Amino acid sequence: MKLLATIFLRLEHWQLFLFLFVVPTIAETVGVIFIPTPIQSTQHFGTASIFWEILTVLLMSFFSLWFWALGSFLSAIVRPGLRLKMGFFRFALIYPIAYLIVAIPIFLGPTTDNLLIVIPFHLFAMICIVYDLYFVSKSLVLAQTGKGATFYDYAGPFFLIWFYPIGFWIIQPRVNRLFADRRNAEVFAETN
Repeated sequence: MKLLATIFLRLEHWQLFLFLFVVPTIAETVGVIFIPTPIQSTQHFGTASIFWEILTVLLMSFFSLWFWALGSFLSAIVRPGLRLKMGFFRFALIYPIAYLIVAIPIFLGPTTDNLLIVIPFHLFAMICIVYDLYFVSKSLVLAQTGKGATFYDYAGPFFLIWFYPIGFWIIQPRVNRLFADRRNAEVFAETN
């Protein structure tokens, strides 16, 4: 897992943009071609529904891996007194993926009887995603400044990560610099 985190932390902003935005957008566009034209209900999706479910779960998994790499690294370089707790962050990364795996077949199922049951789980998945945004954005500001931060201080990174096609270009270079500084400090410490 450390190798995977290192890969995500070393990616350039344009590589992250290609990997997490351009490729999925192309895949979704291609997927639209396979959806039958006369869709009257969710049962008419056919094999396209399996494609959409796999694509959605994969994309969410890659985003969770990116968040995990950022959150774990940034939390590790923040002073212990300022460091956010990792417990719920880890859970909040996994829950939305598990929710998607269970909920998508319910949404695409033959009846809508279970939709009312799914709503609280859906809302909790949304809360988990917002918490992930909070954790990563606040940890980024804490790592950069070394002092406490209010929402006003980390609102910019929060919204940049939320609107990720734009945020990749601004957030990832900051992370790359922090990662390079950390690696240079470790190399310097090892040589002395």
